[in-house]
Amino acid sequence: MNVQVKVWFEEEGRPVFGEGRYTLLKTIEREGSISKAAKKLNMSFKSAWVHLGRAEENLGIKLLERSRGGAGGGYTVLTDRAKDLLRMYEQLNEEVKEYSEKKFTALVRNEG
Repeated sequence: MNVQVKVWFEEEGRPVFGEGRYTLLKTIEREGSISKAAKKLNMSFKSAWVHLGRAEENLGIKLLERSRGGAGGGYTVLTDRAKDLLRMYEQLNEEVKEYSEKKFTALVRNEG
C-alpha cells in the first residue's frame, strides 16, 4: 500500500495551475509548439489554447512567447516566469510527495 497526493495552486478557491497545465507547458517547452504539444498529449489545439489562456489570466502572468508561422515556421517558448512556475511546482510537488510517503510509512508502522 502507498499514498498518493496531488498538488495544485488555487486563487480564491479556483484551481489555476496543476499537473495538467504543468504537463502541457513542459510538452510545449520540449516541442517548441502549442499544436505539436497538443497533438502529443492527444488534445485539440483549441483545448490547449483555452487552458493556457485561463492559466495566464488566473495567474496574472504571461506564460508563452509566440511567433506565428511563416516561411520558417512559428515557434512557442516559455517565458522566464513560466519556467520559474514550473520549477516551483516541481520542487513543491516533489517535497510534498516525499513528506507524504515518509509520514504514511511512519503511520503504517504506528510510529506516528
